Amino acid sequence: MLDSGKLDIFDLKKIKINRTAKELEEAGKEMRTKVSSEQLAEFVPVHRDAVAAIKKTESKMIQELLPLRHERMLASKFAFFRGTAELMEQDLKDQYQSHIPLIICGDAHVNNYGFYASPERQLIFGLNDFDESRIGNWESDLKRLLVSARLAGEENGFSDEQLDSVLHLITKTYRHSIKHNDKLSLFQRLYSSYEIHDMIAAIDTLNNSASQMNEILNKIIKKSSRSNSEQIVKKMTKLNENGQLRFSENAPRAKHVNAEKYAEILQGFNHYRNNVRQDIRIFLGNFSITDIIRYSVGVGSFGTRCYLLLLTGNEGSHLVLQIKEAMPLRYNLLRLPTAEAIKNGVLAGRRIVTAQRTLQASSDPFLGSTSFGGRSYYVRQFRDMKESIKVNKLDYESFNLYCQICSTLLAIAHFQSPTAPMVRGYLKGQKALDDGLVEWTNAYAKQVAIDFDDFRNSLQDNNGLITK
Repeated sequence: MLDSGKLDIFDLKKIKINRTAKELEEAGKEMRTKVSSEQLAEFVPVHRDAVAAIKKTESKMIQELLPLRHERMLASKFAFFRGTAELMEQDLKDQYQSHIPLIICGDAHVNNYGFYASPERQLIFGLNDFDESRIGNWESDLKRLLVSARLAGEENGFSDEQLDSVLHLITKTYRHSIKHNDKLSLFQRLYSSYEIHDMIAAIDTLNNSASQMNEILNKIIKKSSRSNSEQIVKKMTKLNENGQLRFSENAPRAKHVNAEKYAEILQGFNHYRNNVRQDIRIFLGNFSITDIIRYSVGVGSFGTRCYLLLLTGNEGSHLVLQIKEAMPLRYNLLRLPTAEAIKNGVLAGRRIVTAQRTLQASSDPFLGSTSFGGRSYYVRQFRDMKESIKVNKLDYESFNLYCQICSTLLAIAHFQSPTAPMVRGYLKGQKALDDGLVEWTNAYAKQVAIDFDDFRNSLQDNNGLITK
């Protein structure tokens, strides 16, 4: 089977191809003669031990958090899917691939889209998780989005016929969005964004589903304005016996670190501060760190090392920063020799920051990377105007529209890579791919169900914990 494992290494030279856009488009057509769209939609059965792969990934995580991680993953097939990106990364290498390299998200499922603040304090909607970002094949992101839509839609109780319609629309929308972005100038692509009011206006042009979605978006506008560091301080801190603000504990999820780890994190923060944008470095000169806590979030990253830093300004204001472990690519953890995986992981924070700044329309000005204790991390503001649409609360029309928006934004993100015109060339006249990827997605969703059952059974055999 075709393999492009070398694309996993985050070497930006792979997307710097000295050709015109027209030449790149022709190269994309040529790639289709080597791997057809029919092959791209052909499901190749996978043969691997899902539980063993999960166990290998979790061996790098904080062991006391694994029971809570497993509890979250057992909530549903979709939750399990979100927590096991390594399985699909591995499986995609055993499928036919386009071999057209881009900077990809690597985990573009429907819950990894959300709202975040631009530096101008506008509310932007787009991809918001880049832990698995890499140089990879465009269809890897699209297939991850498709499978997530299938699993999330099943949870919402939609019929197979309805879900097939959603999946067909996702691929069709992606193709059309690639065609649209191909017509834009480089600067139009660079400055493109999807601000919440643009989203509302787009929805208003569609009479179906406008009512529920617009109601949701207007609530998000009101709520996001209150989501900032001061709100976090009110919710997550309390005064100690000396009258100083400290994070509240909720072990094992929220737990203060010991003195040795505290000093280690301070060293990592100083490295981050000395290498972040100069204006942010100057701004941070107004703050001092007053508390640090280990605080675990999410599903897929639950169990990795994640810390919150409480910074207090010289006039009493607060800033809460998140320092989150940047794991080596999960696929690398499973297939590469240990030394190579570690080498790849040393620069994981830089990889994630680069991908986020490339794939997002506008990024957090505090975004940066650091390392300490032999591990790589990235830094960002915690929950600053961050909101999301609860996909499990959407009716069918709104869910359909939401998936369409996600697909559109995926194409926009992909077209930030210089090699993107190759995708346009590959997809020209390939309407049949829409139906083909519906079949591929449904087949892979059945594999997820098998993996989920194996995972659940393994926990029952081991009293709720996958043992080493």
